[in-house]
Amino acid sequence: MAFVDWKPEYTVKSDTLDHQHQKMFRIVNQLHEAIFAHKAKDVMGGIIHDLVTYTQTHFAEEEQQMESSHFPPQLFQAHKTAHEQLVRQVREIEQRYLRGEGNMSPDVLCFLVGEWLLKHILSMDKQYAPYMNKREP
Repeated sequence: MAFVDWKPEYTVKSDTLDHQHQKMFRIVNQLHEAIFAHKAKDVMGGIIHDLVTYTQTHFAEEEQQMESSHFPPQLFQAHKTAHEQLVRQVREIEQRYLRGEGNMSPDVLCFLVGEWLLKHILSMDKQYAPYMNKREP
């Protein structure tokens, strides 16, 4: 059973972005599994690195789609700022882990799922969903 499951109510009306969000859920689930299976540091580090890398790729795509869907500039800027903060936080988690200054505790998973995935998708990402339907071909 997954630690966190994708649900249809998380859709943002973009197949590409929904698939990317689903992949981020899968990476967080891999991290959860690795933590509780006491996987080696290199395995955990690889999963964390995948999360950081994929987050950057996803945010770039999301921002491009928001711009092309004519998402309001003031909302776009706030969203971009939130992305930058989330990337910094995930990079910080990765760096602390690699330096041995922190471990991958349930608290980190709660942050990744609660504050990052679910809160961001359900609050900020849902703002652009109506604009995805209005995109010109």
